[in-house]
Amino acid sequence: MDVRKTLRVWTACVVFSLPILIPVNVAGRSEDKLRIHVLDVGQADCIIIEAPQGKVMVVDVGEDNKRAGKEAKILHRYLKDFVHKYDIDYLLISHYHEDHMGWPREVSRAGLAYLLHTPDIRIKKVIDRGLEIPSRSRLFHIYREWVGGAAVKRETISFRPMAPGRQKQINLGDQISIDVIAFNSMFNRSRAAESMALSDPEVQRRASEHNFSIVFVLHYKRFDMYFGGDICGYDRAPYHNIEERFVHRLKEVEVMKVSDHGSVWASRHELLEALRPEVSIISCGRRRDIPARGTIEKLLSYKDRRTGRPLGSDIYQTGGEDGFIMHKPFPGTGKVQTITGAHIVIETDGRKSFWVRYKDIEQEYLLD
Repeated sequence: MDVRKTLRVWTACVVFSLPILIPVNVAGRSEDKLRIHVLDVGQADCIIIEAPQGKVMVVDVGEDNKRAGKEAKILHRYLKDFVHKYDIDYLLISHYHEDHMGWPREVSRAGLAYLLHTPDIRIKKVIDRGLEIPSRSRLFHIYREWVGGAAVKRETISFRPMAPGRQKQINLGDQISIDVIAFNSMFNRSRAAESMALSDPEVQRRASEHNFSIVFVLHYKRFDMYFGGDICGYDRAPYHNIEERFVHRLKEVEVMKVSDHGSVWASRHELLEALRPEVSIISCGRRRDIPARGTIEKLLSYKDRRTGRPLGSDIYQTGGEDGFIMHKPFPGTGKVQTITGAHIVIETDGRKSFWVRYKDIEQEYLLD
């Protein structure tokens, strides 16, 4: 990959604004553009994948517990004002935590439950990690009971191969594919116990729900983006090092959605060296230890594992002013951390370049 950035803009302080700004291209929408909208929903995740042929996939519809009941409304308005479509073809829940799926409470419904009770929203299919493997998450049990009586079509994610003639579990159109890397701590296409990092039922019950996150890579022509949910990369109960078990399957990507909002428990050096992202996206806000200093420094400074050459990744995050902030370009790589305070849109034609946009600012990166 070794993507070349077309513009390097920075000053001594890059956190709250970039002094050399590029107006957002407001030209007409092109049918061959893939758009990934990372919504600013505080300490939570909500991402819209808008395929060139019109299909829409939402990855998580989480709630920031400090402003519960508001985040799904953000998605609702965004679909109306910017995507201009209320049909959600696929809603993928990476794992069963409120900051990724909301809460099906009767009063002040949040996330998925809010959308399902909104008349002008239609969710065609919900895809999750399944209901067979429990965890310590209280929401897992609530969701299992609730979804049993809810009028919603759902499926468990699978490692379904993309063989000719096989129907895709997620079909976003021509030249787009979803490569499922891991879920339920399974990291290959075998359902045998030896393919699971956490196969013991008692260990599963004590483990954090993070360990069971769905991990996948989105491919569109020459563009690739990694989605890791809240998957863990270090062993300290209740967290387990799941990243290390599947890192051998990973190839280089252009963009990485940073796992667990940039916490200290995810994003191992080996993961970054395998993915080599040019851009890293963090969805976070209003929590003192997120993003963590160690995670930010690893993203900005990772090296080519073969040559030792410094590479690093530019970081764009929706919020996180209370977490660690690198106020200048990282020595040796020149990569920068930018707090946008806004929704972030990644757009690509899949052939020549991709753009990162927020507010009225745009950065273009070339696909090599």
